[in-house]
Amino acid sequence: MEKIKLAISPCPNDTFIFGALIRKDINVPFEFDVVMEDIQLCNNMALSEEQDVVKVSFGVFPLIKNNYKILKCGGALGFGCGPLVLSKKYDKIEGITGKKVAIPGENTTAFAVFKKFYPECADNIEIMRFDKIMPAIKDGRVDAGLVIHEGRFTYENYGLTKITDLGVEWESKYNLPIPLGFIAIHKKYLHMADIINDTIKNSINFAYANKEKALQYCKKYAQDMDNAVMSSHIDLYVNKYSLDLTPAVDAISTLLNVDSSVFV
Repeated sequence: MEKIKLAISPCPNDTFIFGALIRKDINVPFEFDVVMEDIQLCNNMALSEEQDVVKVSFGVFPLIKNNYKILKCGGALGFGCGPLVLSKKYDKIEGITGKKVAIPGENTTAFAVFKKFYPECADNIEIMRFDKIMPAIKDGRVDAGLVIHEGRFTYENYGLTKITDLGVEWESKYNLPIPLGFIAIHKKYLHMADIINDTIKNSINFAYANKEKALQYCKKYAQDMDNAVMSSHIDLYVNKYSLDLTPAVDAISTLLNVDSSVFV
C-alpha cells in the first residue's frame, strides 16, 4: 500500500477534518505518515518539498505552485474568519505605522492580506509562532500583532484592542469569502487527487456524524483551549468550503491571480 507523507496543523479545524482519516475510522485506501506542525512550519515543509500532502497558507502558493496544486477539500475559507490586527497601545491602524508588528509568518495568508491593505504598516515585522503573538503584545515586546485561529475568540482576555478585522475589510471590498489555508498536493500524486479529495470529504462527514468523538480527538491537540472556544473555532473554520472550495474560486483568484488549472 502506498504511503503518503501528510502534514497538518494541530489546530482544531485540521484535527476535526483529518481525525477520522488519521484514526482510520473510515476506509483509507493508502497509508498516511502524519506530522502536525505550526502553519508556518507546514509552509516551510512545502517550500522544501518535504511533504506529499500538506496544509499550507494560500499566501505561500506563489512560491510552491511549480510543485504543488490545490486540493478542493480540506481547506479553510469563509466569512467572518479573517485575521485580526491587535494592539495594547493603539486603537487605530495609523498608530502602528513604523511600529513593530508580530506576524505568524511571512508566507501566511494573514500577512499577504495585511500587506495588501496596509503596506505602510508591514515594514517592521517580527515573526513568531501564532500562539506567542498575543502574549508578546500584552507584555509590550511588540506594538501590535497579526492574530489568526482562535485568537479572535480570546484576545480580550489579554486586555488587547482590535484595531481592525482584515476579514471584514476583505468581505467589504470584494464581497467574497476570505481564503486562509488549503491542502496542497505534490505533483507526483496528482493521479490520486480525486481519491484523496473523497477521503478527506468522508473524514469530514464522519466527524460531523460522530461529533463527540471528533471533539475529543481535537482536544488532545488543543489541551489549553477552552471547550467552547474549540467548538467555536471548528464551527467557524470548518464549513461548506472545507468540503469543496470550488464555489470560492473567485476569492482565491482575487488573492492569488490564478486560474482553474491550479485546482484538483
